[in-house]
Order: sequence, then structure tokens, then C-alpha cells
Amino acid sequence: MNKDIRDIFFDNIKLKFVKNNKIFILTNDADVFSLKKSRNHRRFIDVGVSEQNLINVASGLSKSNKISIIYGFCTFLTFRCYEQIKFNIASHKLECKIVGVGPGFSFSNDGPTHHAIQDIMLMYLIPEMEIINISDNLLADNVSKKILSIKGPLYIRLDKGKLNYVKNVTYNLNKGFEFIYKNKNAKKLIITTGYFCKNSIQLAKEFRNIDVINLFRFKKFNKQLLINKIIKYQKIIVYDESTFFGGISTIIENLIRISKKNVKIDYLNVPNLQLFKYSQSRERIHKILKISYDDLLEKIKKK
Repeated sequence: MNKDIRDIFFDNIKLKFVKNNKIFILTNDADVFSLKKSRNHRRFIDVGVSEQNLINVASGLSKSNKISIIYGFCTFLTFRCYEQIKFNIASHKLECKIVGVGPGFSFSNDGPTHHAIQDIMLMYLIPEMEIINISDNLLADNVSKKILSIKGPLYIRLDKGKLNYVKNVTYNLNKGFEFIYKNKNAKKLIITTGYFCKNSIQLAKEFRNIDVINLFRFKKFNKQLLINKIIKYQKIIVYDESTFFGGISTIIENLIRISKKNVKIDYLNVPNLQLFKYSQSRERIHKILKISYDDLLEKIKKK
């Protein structure tokens, strides 16, 4: 699967789209190659750059017993359309699947309007909303094939590029997390999600005392199983391309608090600030914010 992660996802969606007359694809002028194959279909709707209208049209279709697959930028769909998503989609538990492209600093060059570092918690606060963060090509393939089995409102974060660094992993959507790299008798654990799976795997390959868990589903995951897996480690680092209160760090912190387990845990997150940086690579922004591979290495070495 040496293709852009977005094309892997929408190639599978297209197969469902052409066979199922209940599925509509809606976009706000966002595009990927695979979506272009469906543009001339009568159930493909491009509302232009009007995201709130996009959510309203999708909710109307789903209220009429259709399945709406919505595609746009993470920040524009979640921040700009929060009220519409909360009341028009979630409160009615509609079959709307919101696919946001550009999580974290995926669109690093475009500045803070495109930096999706708080969208997870925005969607997490909506009781009826499920969240899946796609980290790699294997998970993109899995989620897109099983998307209709997840009932109700769903927010999917979809990165861009050829993210094929996860090998020989079978993702279980009901479980909600997987070990994506394991070393024999590892004493340390990195819990990560999304794009930072890449750095975490690289570090685990170099230092043989580290395991890596990819937490990709944020509400209906097997919480007790995750606790049982992580309590054996001497040190845990939660590594996330979001702010502490805007990503998985808060989720893990709350999970451990409820479990009442004595777990040594540290966090490496995006600082809670507005980053007015433009024309910067993703990796350069990581260095500026001290969340790069080198910063993760320092956290691991620290006693």
C-alpha cells in the first residue's frame, strides 16, 4: 500500500459508495485524487468553502435515512462548525462520518488556522461523538473498510502522505489500541497516536527496552485491557501532537486516575499556545516546540 494515506482511505470508500445508494459524499472544496473519481456522481456534493452549510446539508441527508461521509480540513470542520456538529448531528445520533484531513501540524506551512492541535478534545466533549485517529496506511485501510460498522456520529482524523511505517500489525477497532512495536523484556512504554507513531517506532528500534502502543480510538476502546497492559512498565511516556488538554494525554491521565493504579507517567505534548509560524516544515515546528524525535529521546533517557 505505497500510496497516499488519503487515497487508500477513499479508494475503499468509493467501493462502498458505488454499491450503496444511501451513501453521500460531501466536501467543502477539499480534494484528493481518489475523490476526483466520484466528483461527477449525483451523490457527490461539493458545497464550496462554506463548512457550516456542509454540516447542515449532511445532517439533513442523514435525517432522511442517508449516510453522510463528510470530508474537509480538521480545523475548519471542528472549530467553525462546532455548534452544527453538536446539535444537528450528534444530538440526533445521525449517521454522519466526519473525515478531517490535516491533524496536528500536517499543514504546517499554512500557520495556526490550519494547525489541528485541539480538535480531539472538542469532539471528545460531545457525548455522542466517537473519534478515530488514523496513523498509518494499514489503519486507513482497516477503518475505511469498516466505517459503516461504527454506528452514529464519527470523527476521523486523516493525515496525508505515504505513512507505511507500521508493519505486521492487525488493528482491532473494538479494542481501540495496538502494540505497533515490541521489544523483549522492555521496561519503558510510549503511548502515542497519529503521526507520532513514526518517531516512536524509530526510537523503539534503536533502544531495545521500549515498547510502543498506538491509541487510535478515544472513547469506545478497551480501557481495562489497556490499564492491565501498561501497569507492568517502569516508565510510561504519552507522546502526542496535540496540547495536553486537547489530546490523548488528558484521556490517559483520567484513565489512570480512575483506575487508582500507581503508574509512573510523563507527557510530551504541544505547548498550549498560538504558534504564528508560516512556511515551516512539520519537523521544524516540532523542534521549535520541543516535541521532536530528539526531545522524545531526552524524555526516555531521563530517570
